[in-house]
Amino acid sequence: MSVRHSLRLRFALTFALVGAVLVLIHAVAILQLNRHQEAQLIDQIVSDEMEGLLQQYERIGSIDGPPYRPLQRFDVRADTQALSLRKWFRASWLVHGYATRGLEEQRQLPAELRELEPGFHDVASGADRYRVEVREIGSMRFYLAYSVSLHEERARAFTLALVLGAVFTALVTALIGLWASGWLTRHVVDLARRVRELDGRSGESGLEQFYPEREVAELAAAFDGYHARMGRLLDRERAFTADVSHELRTPLTSIQTSCELMLEDGSLSPKARERLEKIDAAAARLADLVNAFLLMAREEADGIRGEVDLRECVEEVAEGVRERAVAKGLTLLVDAPESLPLRVPRRALHVVLSNLLANAVSYTERGTVALRTRGGTVEITDTGRGVAPEQIPELFRRFRRGDSLATGEGFGLGLAIVKRICEQAGWKVSIERRAEGGTRVLLALI
Repeated sequence: MSVRHSLRLRFALTFALVGAVLVLIHAVAILQLNRHQEAQLIDQIVSDEMEGLLQQYERIGSIDGPPYRPLQRFDVRADTQALSLRKWFRASWLVHGYATRGLEEQRQLPAELRELEPGFHDVASGADRYRVEVREIGSMRFYLAYSVSLHEERARAFTLALVLGAVFTALVTALIGLWASGWLTRHVVDLARRVRELDGRSGESGLEQFYPEREVAELAAAFDGYHARMGRLLDRERAFTADVSHELRTPLTSIQTSCELMLEDGSLSPKARERLEKIDAAAARLADLVNAFLLMAREEADGIRGEVDLRECVEEVAEGVRERAVAKGLTLLVDAPESLPLRVPRRALHVVLSNLLANAVSYTERGTVALRTRGGTVEITDTGRGVAPEQIPELFRRFRRGDSLATGEGFGLGLAIVKRICEQAGWKVSIERRAEGGTRVLLALI
């Protein structure tokens, strides 16, 4: 079975995904821009400090002489964060300056600086990182190492804030998308509700007038056109079924009356009487079929309801088929222990029960057919051949009958009629194979 996805949820997820992608792109762009500007700022600081180092050497003629102190890490005091960035950048403990006059003095430099050529370099010393500039003036080389640890900590804090901001923005975008999707699909949901409320008795629905949006209005107009066409088709079907039913009732009544009169003639031969009884039985079945068609054409199963005693209806239906059951040597059991008034269409209930019970009698060759009521549920069981599980869905289709080896008579329309009346009346009917043999039919009326 295919899983149906929510259009609103899909729209919200799409909106959130697009928002998250845009936020991610924006965050990455800001992060890269921040890193680029931070790198430029560090290089500018290093260049400024190098200029200060050169000016100091020019004034006093020395900086740090051999042996040189190594690159050191200094813990940041708690109150450092309160200082301005300018004071950060000018803090003496962030800067290491050196000057060498030859290879001998270069060998006394910290190991991280000895092999560096003139220019800018990134140097690691333990867990610390430094930005180093090397300048060569004549026989002198000047080294300035600037600790970038504070910059990296600030960059990590900025990255974390950026990630949290992106996550928060994505969540807000998802919520906005869910709200916006509900707002955008509200007319579609309302249209679905109005379509469900259409009763099918009128060809005019007028859904288009409720929706100002062009796309939804076009969809509503399509539903209006479809509903109108279906209404015309249903009207023609009802008219045809009613007309045919009325036309057939008169000749069937004549056939049944003639059969009854002829059966009263004692001079009939047994063979002629047997044939006449078959004609009378066939006419009775046709009359029941016509009445069922007329009932559905008038939609009495859906519209005309009155108080019906279920026990009386069950007993009346049982009496109608008892003679056939006895003629086949079957035992017909009726178990309706209590009266139960129901507000249902009486003729529809009579047709459904008659078809189900007659079907059980027709497909049972020996044994018992039982009809029981339990509350608003009617159960009909038999000891016939039963039906294969894979054939059960086919039984409610027109012109489909059970086991081809069964001897039941009929047109293959009884259960199809039962199914249609039950759908109109809101009843539930089901058929299952009994483990001990035979078939069980359950009709839930409430």
